[in-house]
Amino acid sequence: MRRLTVFVILIGLLMALLAGGQQAQARPQDGHLTGSGHWVDLPGTGRSWYGAQHLGPAVAYCADLMSAPPRTASAWVAAPLGAPISKQAGLAQGKLLPHGEGGADLNERERAELAWVLSRTGHSPSPDLGAAVEHFVRLRTVGDAAQERREAIRWQAVTQSHPGAQKEFDRITREATRYAGPYSAKLVWAKRPSLDDVHGTLMVEVRSHAGHSVKHLPLSAAGDGDLVVDSADPTTGPTGLALVHVTLEAPQIASTRGAVSVTVSGLPAVSPELHVPAEATVQRLLVAAPDTRLTATATTELTPQFRPKVTTRTRDIVAVSGEPAVDIISVEGGRPGAVFDGSTSLYGPFASLEALKAGSPEDAAVVGTASFTGRYDNQGNAEVASEALVFPAPGYYTWVESLSPAEFVTPPQPPQWPQLPETSLVIDPAVSTTLTPHRHAKPGVEVSDTIHLAGVPGRLVPDGSTLMVTASGRVAGPIEPLAGRDGALSCDGLDWSTAPTISAYRDEVVATDRLAGLAPARLESPGCYSAETTLAIQHPSRPPLVVEHPLGHPDQTILVTAPDPEPEPAPSAPATPTPTPTQPSRPTTPAPEPEKPGLPSTGR
Repeated sequence: MRRLTVFVILIGLLMALLAGGQQAQARPQDGHLTGSGHWVDLPGTGRSWYGAQHLGPAVAYCADLMSAPPRTASAWVAAPLGAPISKQAGLAQGKLLPHGEGGADLNERERAELAWVLSRTGHSPSPDLGAAVEHFVRLRTVGDAAQERREAIRWQAVTQSHPGAQKEFDRITREATRYAGPYSAKLVWAKRPSLDDVHGTLMVEVRSHAGHSVKHLPLSAAGDGDLVVDSADPTTGPTGLALVHVTLEAPQIASTRGAVSVTVSGLPAVSPELHVPAEATVQRLLVAAPDTRLTATATTELTPQFRPKVTTRTRDIVAVSGEPAVDIISVEGGRPGAVFDGSTSLYGPFASLEALKAGSPEDAAVVGTASFTGRYDNQGNAEVASEALVFPAPGYYTWVESLSPAEFVTPPQPPQWPQLPETSLVIDPAVSTTLTPHRHAKPGVEVSDTIHLAGVPGRLVPDGSTLMVTASGRVAGPIEPLAGRDGALSCDGLDWSTAPTISAYRDEVVATDRLAGLAPARLESPGCYSAETTLAIQHPSRPPLVVEHPLGHPDQTILVTAPDPEPEPAPSAPATPTPTPTQPSRPTTPAPEPEKPGLPSTGR
C-alpha cells in the first residue's frame, strides 16, 4: 500500500512538472468550459476536470486519455473533415503517451454517433451533460482494454458524486443510436397532382442510419418547371414529417412536368472535426462539425388523357352492287390539333338484318379493310371519310372501325356488334315478267302478267325505314306477226313501239319477290301480244332507281292466231238410171223418156 501511494505521488509530480514546463506556450483561450462539467476526485490524478473544454469559442472534448490536457498546447491544426481519427491505446508508465497512437481508427458508426452528440449537446451544456459527453467521447476513443478499464473507474467516480451525469449519458447514447447519420431524405406523394385535381401534397421525412425520422429539422421547398410550391411546413416538427403543398399546371395538348426540391438543414455531419495540437503528447480535441444540408427532389408529370368518342355511319344507307363503299368516321374529344388514323373493316353480305345481328366479326366474311386519317380541330373534333371499297353483291353490310393508339390518346373500346348506323342495304335489282299463258293461243284467251324480282334482299332499311318498291306495266298488242320462210308465224324481232295497250296497272306495291295477276285481259283479235313492266325502287336517301323489262321477251309474249275455217261439204254423186228391157219392134206408139235425177235440195 505504501509503495502504491508513493507511485501515485510520483506520477502526479511528473505530470505537474510537464504541464508547468509548457505553461509559457499555453493558449489561455483554450481549457475547461466553466459550467459544463464537474471537478471530481479521480483515482490516480486527484481532483480533475471532467467535462467540456473550449477551443477558442468552440466547445470541444478530449480524445486521448493518456496525454496532457489541451490547455498546454501551443497551437492547433484542424484536420480535413473526414480524415481518419485513430484511437489511443496503452497506459502511461511514468510519461505521457502520444495522442492517437496504438489504436485502430474510428469506424463510420462511431464517427457518426460522435458527430450527432457533439452537434446536439450545444454550446453550453449543463454540468451533468458536459460530463456525459466527455464519457461518450472517451468510450469511442480509448483503444484497448486497459484504457477502457481506466475510463470505467473514472466514470464511476463521476457518477458517484454526480448521478445525474449517468442519466444524461444514457439519454444521449439512446439518441445517438437512433438518430446518427448518414441521413437520407424520403419524399413521398401523399397526394399526387392528377388530371382531376392538380393540387398535390408531398410528405418529407429525413431518416437516420437506423431508419428513424429525425425531428425538428428546418426545411425549405422550391418548385421547378410547371410546378409551384403553395406552402411548406418550416420544419419536420415533432413527428419528423413535413408537408409541402404544390400545384402542377394542368396539361392541355402536351404533358406538364415539374419538380419540387426540398432542402433540409441542421443535420449533423457524418464525422466530428478533429483538432490536432502542435505537441504530440497533448490530447486532441473533437469539435462539432458544421451542420450539413440534404436536398432531395421529387418529380411529377401530368399527361393529358384524351379518350375520344368515335361514331361512324355508312355513307350510303342504300346502295347498289358495284358502287363505292365508304365509312364516315366522327371523332369527339380527341387531342386538339393532333393527327389521328385508323382502319375500318367492311363485313358482309348478310341475307337479312336478323342474320347480321346473329353474326360476329369473328365468323363474318370480310369484304376488305379501309384506312382513314385526319386531324382534330381546336376542340378535338373531326369527321373524315375512309378509303373506298366496293359493295360486291346484294345483301346487308356493316362497318367496324378501330382508332389507332397515339400519344396521350386512349382509343375507345371496340363497338358493339352490329352498329346499325354503320350498316348498308345493298341491292342489285333485276325484274322479269311472265305472261300467262304465253307462246300461242286462240282468240278469246285470258292472260295476266307475273312479276319476278331478284337482287333485293329485303325491304327493311337499317335505319328503320322501308325500301319502297312499286311496279307499273301493261299488256300491249296486237301486232302483225312475221312469217318465216316456211310460212310459220312468229313474234320475234317485232317493233313494239306502236303497240296499243290492252290492259295496264300502275304503282303496284311489290312487297315480295313475286307479284301475279297483273294487267288481266281477254285477247280476241289475232296477232302478237306482249307484257312490259317498269320497277321503281325509292328511298329518301338516294334518287329513285328505275328498272325496266321491255316488250317482246318470249316469256312475256303470246301469238293469238285465227281459228281454222270450217271445210265446205262435198257435192252428192248423180243417181244411176234403172235399165229398161228391149221390146220387140212393133208399130206402136213410142214409149216416153224417163226423168234425169236432180241435185240435192238446198233447203229452199
